[in-house]
Amino acid sequence: MTVLSPLLLLASVALAVPLLIHLLRRRDTRTLVFPALRYLKRTTREHARIVRLRQLLLLALRIMAVLLAVLAGARLVLPLGGSDDPPAGLAIVVDNGITSGTVVGNGRLLDSISARAAQALERAGARDRIWIIETGTPARPSLPLSVEEARTRLASLTPTHVTPDLRGALERAADLLDAGAPETREVLLIADLDRAALEGGEPGGETHPERVVIAPPPGRPPGNRGIGGLLMSGGFVPRAGDPGEIEVSLAGTGAGGSAVRGYLGDRLIGTSVAGPDGWAVLTLPRLPAGWATGRVEIEPDNLRGDDIVHFAFRTIPPPAVGIPGQLALFAEEALSVLDEAGRIRLAGEEEASVEILSGGALRTPADRAAVILIPPDEPALLPSLNRELGRLLPGWSLEPGTLPEGTELSVAAGQLVDILPARLGVRETYRIGIPDGATDWSPLLTLSNGEPWLVEAVSDGRPVMILASPLTERASDLPASTSMLPVLEILTGHTPGSRTARRAVAGEPFPLPDGAETVARPDGTAHPVSGGTDYAETEAAGVYDVLGAGDSILARVAVNAAAATGESVDAGEAARLLAGAWPEAEPGDPWPDAILRDRDGSEVGRPLLLALLLVLIAEGWLASLGTGSRPSRTPSADTLSR
Repeated sequence: MTVLSPLLLLASVALAVPLLIHLLRRRDTRTLVFPALRYLKRTTREHARIVRLRQLLLLALRIMAVLLAVLAGARLVLPLGGSDDPPAGLAIVVDNGITSGTVVGNGRLLDSISARAAQALERAGARDRIWIIETGTPARPSLPLSVEEARTRLASLTPTHVTPDLRGALERAADLLDAGAPETREVLLIADLDRAALEGGEPGGETHPERVVIAPPPGRPPGNRGIGGLLMSGGFVPRAGDPGEIEVSLAGTGAGGSAVRGYLGDRLIGTSVAGPDGWAVLTLPRLPAGWATGRVEIEPDNLRGDDIVHFAFRTIPPPAVGIPGQLALFAEEALSVLDEAGRIRLAGEEEASVEILSGGALRTPADRAAVILIPPDEPALLPSLNRELGRLLPGWSLEPGTLPEGTELSVAAGQLVDILPARLGVRETYRIGIPDGATDWSPLLTLSNGEPWLVEAVSDGRPVMILASPLTERASDLPASTSMLPVLEILTGHTPGSRTARRAVAGEPFPLPDGAETVARPDGTAHPVSGGTDYAETEAAGVYDVLGAGDSILARVAVNAAAATGESVDAGEAARLLAGAWPEAEPGDPWPDAILRDRDGSEVGRPLLLALLLVLIAEGWLASLGTGSRPSRTPSADTLSR
């Protein structure tokens, strides 16, 4: 039992008022018995006993009335059912990401998570506000719900292919509570506690005062085996009419010896068995020009989500590449190797679909051709290249720049993720001048200081690739690395109409090309979109078709889950990992009594006021009864006794 306004208990001093009134009305009398009135003695004694009893009852009712008024004003809370005092905001972070689909015992991990969350709702009341934050659908908004609405939401949860960001979900929970919760706020984390999803956080960052109750589902997921990644023909997308291969890497428990199957569409194209190192190779047939989609899968285990990986790519004939100028030696040799291998075709001005411009370019690229700008080794030749760059992209320029020692390249986006090694040094660079307000561009490679090093832009519907390096061995490590050939092939493969992102991770957005009007999801539903923006609803694995006017295919993006082979921790270790930002994090033991444990029950103000009304009615009736029964003319025994 507790009170929400304890200062009002000071009003209990009013209990002395009925007592004082009762005591002050008492009179000390001297009794003289007249012989003639002895026959009234017994009657008088009985009447006095009744009067005394009525006065005691009136005293009790008046004291009770004052006590009820004081307790109602102090907002008494009793441990009754439907605890909702004081009103609370409860943000429940539930894990419906990729690991929630793991089969544990006779059900999924998500079933245990939903059951735990439903048990938590038993501690909530009608005046509480509930938020359900789903880690598997980060793009889905979280709105305040009633207890029954929250139960319905939990029952509708399904596993997705998203790798949960538990720290990000907790931050969302804190923001929601700050914006719309009552004073009492609490966060529940009900998840398969992956160490990688809990570690991190910026030192000295924001500290959250909300209490966090951590409750992993009972039972530990078994060991998992999944597909770690795919690599198409060593990083080269097969050219139209050429065979290719898919290198498959497996990870997790028992990866070696696993059977691997490959499909183009729904057609089986081959099977293989992973070696002891977890690698397998599947052969791709010769493909015509156009889009190719398919999947690679292994035998399902307890976690099905990472046993299938989708792919989508566009095969094109070897692009005709024109070189109207002088390139650095390494770049020229790399293009010759690609030409001899049939990956590109060196061509003249009339045939070129891609033109590479550098210092001293002998001609202006044709309007139909994609353009690659590579700055010259000699800055004196830069003005002529800047004239062409300004014609293609008004306001853009290339200027000499300086770099601190130890600068390296990093991948920003696109197909180069699978191509470049972890460390590539850069010693000399140009600075790409991008005008304010320029929107239709994106960085593909950046320097470790954040400056763009390789940029993709669009000029009148055709791709323009701008490098900040002359591709000399003195300027960077790229020309002498094994990445030189695939990088140049990817750049020359950006012919008009082929600009697209080919892969994404579930839960992360991918960019939409200009002209996009609809995204067809793997489940067959279609979402209207706007070109040039990002598409964020990628919680389901599969191939997403980006459609333009007339349902023309602008891009096909394969969305896959990241490998779910992380280490799970218990609630105590999770609390320690979160302690920096969430000092009030603690295991939810015992469950669910650990939830809202500072809440003592329900406020009983209304029942107390009703009881006060009944007491006042009873007191008034009893007081009037005593007044009506007092004789008006017959002298009382007290009067006669005087």
